[in-house]
Amino acid sequence: MDNSHNQQVVRKGRFLREQVYRKLKESILNIALEPNKRLIEEKLAGEMGTSRTPVREAIQKLEKEGLIHRLPRGGFAVNVITDEDIEEVFGIRSVLEGYAAYLATMRATDDELRLMEDIVSKQEGCLDQAETDEIVRLNTEFHDVLYKSAQSKKLYTIISDLRDLIYRYRILILRYEGMASIAIQDHKDMITQMKARNAKQVEKLVRKHIVRGMGLIKRKMRQEARKKNRKE
Repeated sequence: MDNSHNQQVVRKGRFLREQVYRKLKESILNIALEPNKRLIEEKLAGEMGTSRTPVREAIQKLEKEGLIHRLPRGGFAVNVITDEDIEEVFGIRSVLEGYAAYLATMRATDDELRLMEDIVSKQEGCLDQAETDEIVRLNTEFHDVLYKSAQSKKLYTIISDLRDLIYRYRILILRYEGMASIAIQDHKDMITQMKARNAKQVEKLVRKHIVRGMGLIKRKMRQEARKKNRKE
């Protein structure tokens, strides 16, 4: 009986730690937590209705994942997105996703193409309601179907490993005024060329889609830096 109770306590503790970790990670990816601002364990614990221990463990885990860094005088903060980060991540994306799109054009089934069309249709519905978070979720779903339809497990795994980094940038891009409708049109163009089995053209469209996103993020980062300098 004691053993059963202990196991229950352990399971409950694991569940709580996982919950805190997921909530904190989501706040970082959604940019709800400001980069380079000191994370106050006590405040985060209060907001999540827990003790500081699971918060501390979640922060340490997120540090290993490269989303958080240690501050010189102790404590932690969310990593700032630098120009070097943007160049590196989008350069990798351009190569991997361009190749995935090329393969997908030759291998995608009619059902997969219809699924992508359905996702784009849902995105258009969200535009009218200005539901940015749902557009981002559907955008991720669209790209996920695209990668899977390439029918390359290794390629899909490599791209999936970048999912968290990509999601953070995707939020920034789709919150940029007018960008959601441009991204949706890009998806429509991709589907049209995929139906025609024009692999080279789809690869080109995906690379253009990614490069445009990179330019927008760089511009947004410069604007934010100028705003911050004016305040100081």
